[in-house]
Amino acid sequence: MKSKLLNAIKASWPYLLTLVIGLYLAEILAGSVMALSRYKLTFADHMPTILKQLALHPLHYYNLYLGQKNPVLIIVSVAVILYTIYFALKRNSKHKAWETADTETHGSATWGNLKELSDHYFSINTKDLKPAFNNSIATEILEALTQQEVQSKTDK
Repeated sequence: MKSKLLNAIKASWPYLLTLVIGLYLAEILAGSVMALSRYKLTFADHMPTILKQLALHPLHYYNLYLGQKNPVLIIVSVAVILYTIYFALKRNSKHKAWETADTETHGSATWGNLKELSDHYFSINTKDLKPAFNNSIATEILEALTQQEVQSKTDK
């Protein structure tokens, strides 16, 4: 029981951290918008003090703006919560898609052994290398390239 709780905490801490940081930034954004609407042209003069207060007392201002039903805070908070849920579900589904049985495979894939790899990739022996290369390349292209090379040497 204790190990399951510990595993659950280990698995969920990135999402909780994302949620806390997102809501913290939502509070700072809402406070900045409120300050901009209040101070308008003198906003730049008051901004350092406002940001300091918002950064030092996030719970106070978050609860204050939530109590005032501040639309910026509510919209950004809902977006952060939905993003965190989406991120958690997406990551969880991706992780489960790669879980496999005891065969250490995914789908129809299997691990190849050395013989299978060498049969597939090293099937040409050294005496067949030149004919295989010549068959894979159009001879007209090879002749044109060698003629260009000869011509460039004679031009020098």
